[in-house]
Amino acid sequence: MRLFTGSMILLLAAAVAEKTPAAEKSDLDTQLMLSTFKLANPGSTATAFILTRPGTTHSVVAADANKTQFILVTARHVFDQMRGDEATLHFRKQTADGRYAKSPMPLKVRQAGKNLWTKHPTADVAVMYVSPPADVRVPHLPTELLASDNELQKYEVHPGDTLRAIGFPHANEFEANEGGFAVVRSGCVASYPLLPTKTTRTFFFAFNSFEGDSGAAVYLAENNRFYGGKTQEGRVQLILGLVSEQQFLDEEIKMAYQTWKFRHRLGLGIVVHASAIKETIALLPP
Repeated sequence: MRLFTGSMILLLAAAVAEKTPAAEKSDLDTQLMLSTFKLANPGSTATAFILTRPGTTHSVVAADANKTQFILVTARHVFDQMRGDEATLHFRKQTADGRYAKSPMPLKVRQAGKNLWTKHPTADVAVMYVSPPADVRVPHLPTELLASDNELQKYEVHPGDTLRAIGFPHANEFEANEGGFAVVRSGCVASYPLLPTKTTRTFFFAFNSFEGDSGAAVYLAENNRFYGGKTQEGRVQLILGLVSEQQFLDEEIKMAYQTWKFRHRLGLGIVVHASAIKETIALLPP
């Protein structure tokens, strides 16, 4: 079943710590928390996160070639279910006393009936450029942090590996704090095989997911990981994908004059691989 009807998110993948710019070398948990935002619309409220990449020489405006591009990532169905042309992206800004306050920004998602976001042709992924307000801090988490098949193989990511996700469960009814931050939950890789991701497309993640978690980044962050036959010093940090759906079991009991329908949550999130996020970003216009 499609996971988050009316409140959804999209997901992301991050790679190894040494790929992160020096200014952003910090734990991935905190950096992703600062890069994850609630994306709201009357038809769909979910999770989104922001990655960055340098401007390209293919930019329409030459002056933009050296500017950092901020790319919002979420689940495709989050945008599909939005009504109208505008959503609200709930940024946060830090006050003089060190606290965080919500700083919502209107986000144009359609114009004259045309989508302003880019979708993957088959996967539940969507991306678009955004321009954060000048007084809002958004960490520069590079798109290179999205896990490739080679990295999944190199670091021997396998069933039982502990992962984490940052999202907004029941985003319209539950708020974890005044600053509008998401919440972190953990679980493990629950399915096999993971590779090749072009064939497997998704994997099960054993964690309690809810409406509003769509688009949440799922990631691995581990010190001194065992791979290549030995424990390797250092920290491995990879964004493996984004939350797309949750798995249900539906039952129906029929009697002569009555029918009962029951839905059971199985505690399994369905995660779209980071490789699909990379493919979608590659489709963005200059």
